[in-house]
Amino acid sequence: MAQSAEVFLSYSRDDQDRVLALAAKLRTAGVSLWIDQGAIDAATLWSEQIVNALESAKVLLLFVTESAVHSDNVAKEVMLVSERKGHILPVYLEPTVITPTLKYQLAGIQHIEYFKGGDSEANFRSMLRSLERIGVKVGAPPQELKAPATAADPGAQPAAARPASRGEHGALAVMPFDNISPDQETDYFSDGLTEELIARLSTLSEVELVSFWAAKQMKERKHDMAAIGGELGARYMVGGSVRRFQDSVRISVQLVDVASQRQLWGNTYKGKLDDIFDIQEQVAQQIVEALKLKLSFAERVSLTKRHTLNAQAYDLYLKGQDYLYRLTKRSVERAIQLFEKAIELDARYAPAYAGCSSAYGQMYWLFAREEKYRDRAQELSFKALMYDNNLAEAYTAMGLSYFIAGKFEEASASSRKAIELDPDDFVAHWTLGRIHFTRGEFEQAYGLYRRVIDLKPEFLTAYSDLRMTCERLGRQEEAALTRSKQLERLPTHLLQNPDDARARVQYAMALANSDRRDDALRECALALEASPGDPVMLYNCACLYARLGEIPRALETLRQAIAVGYVNLGWIKQDPDMNALRDNPEFIALTSEH
Repeated sequence: MAQSAEVFLSYSRDDQDRVLALAAKLRTAGVSLWIDQGAIDAATLWSEQIVNALESAKVLLLFVTESAVHSDNVAKEVMLVSERKGHILPVYLEPTVITPTLKYQLAGIQHIEYFKGGDSEANFRSMLRSLERIGVKVGAPPQELKAPATAADPGAQPAAARPASRGEHGALAVMPFDNISPDQETDYFSDGLTEELIARLSTLSEVELVSFWAAKQMKERKHDMAAIGGELGARYMVGGSVRRFQDSVRISVQLVDVASQRQLWGNTYKGKLDDIFDIQEQVAQQIVEALKLKLSFAERVSLTKRHTLNAQAYDLYLKGQDYLYRLTKRSVERAIQLFEKAIELDARYAPAYAGCSSAYGQMYWLFAREEKYRDRAQELSFKALMYDNNLAEAYTAMGLSYFIAGKFEEASASSRKAIELDPDDFVAHWTLGRIHFTRGEFEQAYGLYRRVIDLKPEFLTAYSDLRMTCERLGRQEEAALTRSKQLERLPTHLLQNPDDARARVQYAMALANSDRRDDALRECALALEASPGDPVMLYNCACLYARLGEIPRALETLRQAIAVGYVNLGWIKQDPDMNALRDNPEFIALTSEH
C-alpha cells in the first residue's frame, strides 16, 4: 500500500511553473508531497483522488496568487480542509488581495510572504520550519506522490477483476416492510429500513439483489409469494413489519425460500430508537448466516458500516428523503429543513449532506433559479464526499449540482460514478439522460429515461423527457403511449399535491397533446399562478403555447423565461415542443442573443 503524503499542494494551473520549481525543492528537502500535475477536471476524479489526498495529508500548502484566489478548485480544497479543522499554510508568491470566498477560511492563519525580502533561500527555510512545527517530517528520503493514472492515461493499469460469484445462490428480494405503527405517517421509517438493509446486502459479492424500486411496486399487490417471486426473478424473499410508537421500535423479519415456501429464518427485535443500528446489523448478519454466504474481510466490515451513531439524525434523514422525492416546492423546502437539522446533530453525516445537496439542487432546477441554491448544492456535495468518498448519493448530488451549473462533463463523470456504485440510482440516470438529450444524443437519452421509469414509475418528469426523446427519434407511437401513461398518473398526483406547479404544467402539456386545448390552457394558467416568475414554468408554458399554435404568446412567454433566468439554450435547441418556432426570426434572434 502506498504511503500517504504529508503535504498537499494547492495552486492554480496558471502558476504551474513556479509551483513545480518549489515542489522540486521541497522534495529535495525530504518533504512528502501530493501534487496534481495531470489537470484533473472531471468531478469524479477530482473528488476521489483529491479528497483522499486531502484527508490523509497533515497540511494544505496553499500557494497564494491572484490566479489561485479566483480558482474554483483551490476554493474547494481550502473549504474541505477548513471544514475538518485541518492545517493550512498559505505561502504568498505575490502580493494578493484575498477574495471573500477565502477570507473566512484564511482569517487569522499565519502565512509566509515568499515574494518579500529578495532572499528566496531564507524564505524557503522559513517554509520548512513552519511545516516542521505542524508535524511534517523534513530531511527524510525524497518522495513525491502524484495523482494516480486515470483510465484515459495509456499507462494506467486496469484494476484486478472481482470473482464473478454474484447470483450463485439465486436472487434475493427485500420487500418493503409493512408499517403497522399507530401513526401511518411513519411509512418513511419502514421504507428507510428496507433501503438500508438492501444497501448493506448490496456490498456482498455472493448476493444478487432485486432493486428496492422494483420490490416497492409490489407493496400494494396481493399476489401470493410465488407469483411475486416469479415476477421479480427472486429465489429468496425477505419481508417483515415495523411497529414504531414514540421512541419504541419492534421489527419482525423473515427469510423465505420462494420455491419451497419454507421459512429459512425469522426473528423479532424490540428496542428503543437508539438501538436501531444494532438491530439493522443483526438482521443483515443473520440473513448472511441463513443463506450460508462466505464473506471476505472487507465485506464483513461493510456489513457493519454506520454512517451515523445519532438515531435522531438518522430519523430526520429518512424523513427528509421521503419529502425530497415528492418533488413539490413545499416538500423540497421541508426536506432541506430536515437534512439541515440532521447535519446540525451530526456534522460528519455524509448521506445527510448528500440529501441536502440534492434538495438544494432540485430547488434550483425546478422551482427557484437563485444562485444561493446552486452554490449550496455544490458545497454540500463536496462535504458529503469529504466524509464518505464511496457514497453513491454523494456522487449523484454532485452530478446534479454540476448539471444545474451547466458543467456537463463533470456532471456526466459524477453521475456515472454514482451508477457504478448504485446501479438503481434513478436520479443519476435521469441527470445523464438530460445531458445526452441536451447534446442531441437521443438514443442514449432514450435508454436512460426508460431505465428511470423502470426504477421509479412515480417520477413523473421522466415521462415528459421520454416522450420528447421518442419524438426526436421519430417513434411517435411510443411517444403517444408514454404521454398516455403520464396522463393516467397526473390527476391523482395533483389531487394529492395541488400546489405542485411543475406537475400541473406537465398535465397541461399532456392535455394539449391529447387535443384538449381549453383544459390545457386552464391548467397552464393555474401553474403560472401557483409559481409566478418561475423561469422553468414560463419556459414550459411557452412550449405549450407553441404546441397549440399560439406563436406570439409563445414568443412573449419565452422572452419572459429568458429574462428571469432560463439559460438552457442547449435544451431549447433540441426540444420538439419548440418546433413551431424554429424558423421564426424572433425566435432565432431571441435564442442567439443569450
